[in-house]
Amino acid sequence: MTLSVKSRLLAAGGTVAALALFYGSSASAGTCETAAIQAIAPADTVITSATTTAAPVPHCRIEGYITTNNPGPNKVSFRLQLPDTGWQKRYYFIGMGGAAGYVPSDSQIPAGNPLLKGFAVAGTDTGHTGHILDWSFLADPAKARDHIDRGAHVTAVATQQITRAYYDVESFFRYTSGCSGGGRMTTEAIERHPEDYDGVLLGAPGGRSSATMLAFINAAQQMAREPGSWVSPAKFVMLDAKITANCDELDGAKDDIIQDHTKCKVDFDAFACAKGDGPDCLTQPEIKSIKAIVAGPRSPAGLIKVGFPVSNMSVWAGFMGMAPPPWSDAPTMENMAKSSPGYVIGSSLAKVLFGPDFDVMKMNLNDQAVIDAWWAATKKLDFGWPYSANLASYHAKGGKVLMWNGVSDPCCIDTEMEQYYMDAATSVGGMKNLRQFASFYRIPGMGHCGSGTGPGDGPDVLMTELINWVEKGEAPGPVVAHRGADRQQLLFADPATKMVSGVLVPPPTGSSRDFILCRFPEVAVFDRSKAATPNAVYDAANWSCKAERRT
Repeated sequence: MTLSVKSRLLAAGGTVAALALFYGSSASAGTCETAAIQAIAPADTVITSATTTAAPVPHCRIEGYITTNNPGPNKVSFRLQLPDTGWQKRYYFIGMGGAAGYVPSDSQIPAGNPLLKGFAVAGTDTGHTGHILDWSFLADPAKARDHIDRGAHVTAVATQQITRAYYDVESFFRYTSGCSGGGRMTTEAIERHPEDYDGVLLGAPGGRSSATMLAFINAAQQMAREPGSWVSPAKFVMLDAKITANCDELDGAKDDIIQDHTKCKVDFDAFACAKGDGPDCLTQPEIKSIKAIVAGPRSPAGLIKVGFPVSNMSVWAGFMGMAPPPWSDAPTMENMAKSSPGYVIGSSLAKVLFGPDFDVMKMNLNDQAVIDAWWAATKKLDFGWPYSANLASYHAKGGKVLMWNGVSDPCCIDTEMEQYYMDAATSVGGMKNLRQFASFYRIPGMGHCGSGTGPGDGPDVLMTELINWVEKGEAPGPVVAHRGADRQQLLFADPATKMVSGVLVPPPTGSSRDFILCRFPEVAVFDRSKAATPNAVYDAANWSCKAERRT
C-alpha cells in the first residue's frame, strides 16, 4: 500500500493537513459559576468550584466529586475544563497511567492540554488519592471498584452532561486516550461501558492481565538472585547497541531500528566475558538473569507471561532499576530513583492480594499452587483478570478504536496487544468486521508509552487519524510519525512555544527522521532501490505498508 495524499503532506513536514482537523462552528459558553454548574450537574454530583481561568486558554475550570455506593460510599473527584470560545464540539477524557491517584489537567498520552485545540477536557483521580505506583488502596472494595471502571464511567457521564448543558448542544464527539494504566482505563471503557465514547485511542494497556506484575516479580528475583546477577543500565546500553547492529537489517533497511523483535534471535552466550568482568561483555550471572527475563516466567502449567523483547534493551533499565539490590518497595518518586520500579509495582499489588507482610522476593513462581492462588485472588478482586476482548457491544454502539503498542515495550508486549486484537476479531464475527471500527498499529523503536528510539509523536498522529475516522468516516491507513523537535507534530502543544505540559515519559533519542506506521497486519517495507541515497531510510516517502510475507 502506498502513502495517502494526506500522509505524504505530513511526511513533507506540512502542518496544514493536521491543522485542518480543528474546524467547525463553536457553541457559545454558559455561565461559569458554581451554582450555575451545580444546576446542570447530575444529582449525585457536587460542584465545589467553577472558576474563570486564563491559562492555557480562557476557560471555565470546574472542580467537583461524585459519591458512589454499593460498595461505598466513596468520593470520585474530577475536573472539567470548558473553553470560553472556539469549542470544536469535542470532549476529551484523560486516561491516567499507573494507579492514577490525582485529578489531572493535562493529557498524558498524547501529552499536553487538549484545551489548546478546542476540546472540553475531563479527568478524575479514579476515586482515591495516592502515589501513581501504589495499589494499596485496592484493599478498600469501594475504591477498588471505582478505580477498576466505575470512577471513570460516572465521571464521563457527569462531565458529558455538564458539557452538553453548558454549551446547549444535543451532541458532540467524545474521545479518550491513555497508555499503560491509561490504556487499562480505555480497555475497561470499551468492554464495560461501550456507550461512553465515540473514539478511543488505546495504548499498551498493562499487558493482557496482572501477569505483567508476575513478570516484574520474576525480573526482580532474577536481578537479586545471587551476587552479580543485577545488570546495570550501562550493560543494557551495551547490549542494545550490539543487538541492534545484529538485527537492524532483518527488515531490509539499515536504520538502527528493529521493526520486529520476534525475528531477532540472540545468543547471549556470545557476549560472555572471556574472564572476569568488563564494560563490553556479560558475566555468567548477568547472562543467566537476561535469559530468564527474555524467556518469561513459567510455572508447571506453562508460560505465565511472554518475555521482554530484545529490541531497544536499554529501556529495560527503567524497570530493572538504576542501582543494584537490596531495594525498598516504597511507592515514592524518591525511591524510584534508587530501587527497581518493576519490583515496587509487583510488590504493591501482591500485598493487596496476599496481605501487607507478603514478600514477593520469596514468592515461588515455580509452585503452581502459588500461581493458582494469584489468579484466584485476582478474579475475586476483579483487577488484573485477563481482558475479555469482547468488543461486540462497542461495535454495536458505533464507536471507533485505534490500538497501538511500542515494539520495544518491556512492560506491555506488542505481541500481547496483537493477540487482544485477534481475539477481538473473534468477538465481532471476524477480522473484516473488526477492521470496520478497530485498527492496531505497532510503533517501532518505542519503549513503554514513549522513550526508546522511535517517533516522538506516534500517539499524536494516531489521535489525528482517529478523529478523521470518527468525524469524517475516513478509514485509517498508513500514518507518518516523526522523531526530532524539528519534525514531530505534537497535537496538544502550545502554539507559541511548541512545548507540551504534563509529560511523564522520556522523549526518544536519535536524529530527526520519519517513520511510517502501518495498520496491522501490514508491515513497513523500505524501497531498497533507494538504499544508496543518503538518509533515504529516514524519509517516509521511501517506505510503504505491505502485507507481510509469512513462511
